[in-house]
Amino acid sequence: MLENPQISFEKIFCTEKWAATQADLLRAHSPKVRFVTDNELNKISSLQTPNQVLVIAEQLNNSVEATKIENGLSLVLETMQDPGNMGTILRIADWFGIEQVFCSKDCVDIYNSKVVQASMGAFLRVNVQYLDLEELFKRHSTLPVYGAMLGGDNIFEMELAQKGFIVIGNEGRGISDKIANLLTHKIEIPKYGGAESLNAAVATGIICSIFKK
Repeated sequence: MLENPQISFEKIFCTEKWAATQADLLRAHSPKVRFVTDNELNKISSLQTPNQVLVIAEQLNNSVEATKIENGLSLVLETMQDPGNMGTILRIADWFGIEQVFCSKDCVDIYNSKVVQASMGAFLRVNVQYLDLEELFKRHSTLPVYGAMLGGDNIFEMELAQKGFIVIGNEGRGISDKIANLLTHKIEIPKYGGAESLNAAVATGIICSIFKK
């Protein structure tokens, strides 16, 4: 995170033990570094088991170039409510090199502390925008829109494009009828056992791995 030149740091609270392993990184931010004890870090962190560093920084002003959208894959999240799922999905996008994630306006905030923790820093590397999904699809009407839905086509048997949108719906309700009507391809991970459903983040990981194979 400290290597990202786009991030403006206000304060860096860290233990001396952690600082000893990050001397080169901290040198550039030395006026903003404050050493704290483990006990002090426990008091100022919202985590039950905090790491050895806590940073206060300005929120990123994420923007996505139209050419990147047109020439690559984007994840689209509709009404994603669970912060653990949101953070994990951002981490999955980061792992598979998917640079942009678009969220409906009623998705959980990426700066929710549980999202930040679950993303393991991915929220700083992936461009995330909250917007009207219908307008997004209209602006890029030439791109395929894949949606994970029960009853969709077997994703293992499909020829998948390497550019377009992959829509993941709400954890409990899935993709809404309004957005489902805008899909160009309904896809499904086939079930071989007795489980009723897959966790949204798990499904996202499987789908992204198939697109990137």
